[in-house]
Amino acid sequence: MQWEVLEAKIENWIHFMRIAVKLLYAGERIVCDQIFEGFDSLRDQCLGEVTASSVSMLLSFGDAIAKSKRSPEKLFVLLDMYEIMRELHSEIEMIFKGKACSEIRDSAFGLRKQLAQTAQETFGNFEEAVEKDATKTAVLDGTIHPLTSYVIPIIPFFVAG
Repeated sequence: MQWEVLEAKIENWIHFMRIAVKLLYAGERIVCDQIFEGFDSLRDQCLGEVTASSVSMLLSFGDAIAKSKRSPEKLFVLLDMYEIMRELHSEIEMIFKGKACSEIRDSAFGLRKQLAQTAQETFGNFEEAVEKDATKTAVLDGTIHPLTSYVIPIIPFFVAG
């Protein structure tokens, strides 16, 4: 798949993750809570069964991206994907609480960890490329090396942690 097409699909995925968690799954939680009030295990089991396939589909796309070939141009979208999973962490925990939803919850948190690891490895690969390129090309006229200007926008992410 061409990078531009994949990047657009990733942007859509980020948008759909936000909508799915904040609206659809939160709404399903409310409905299950109202219908199965007082029956906690049944409530969580119903929610898990209703949402499992769509959650799995969304997370499998993120997983495929996290496992794909690492390249510097993917770093920013990996960080965007990680950021949405970090943003949704507490909501996923609240919506998919209970033993019956633990697999869904664990899968979402596993994707977040995998995206973080992939982003760190990609950044490491990029750092190696800068070091190798720096030995080949000396910038003596006071300008900023092209690879340095490429990496400057992501430095705050790694400093903030």
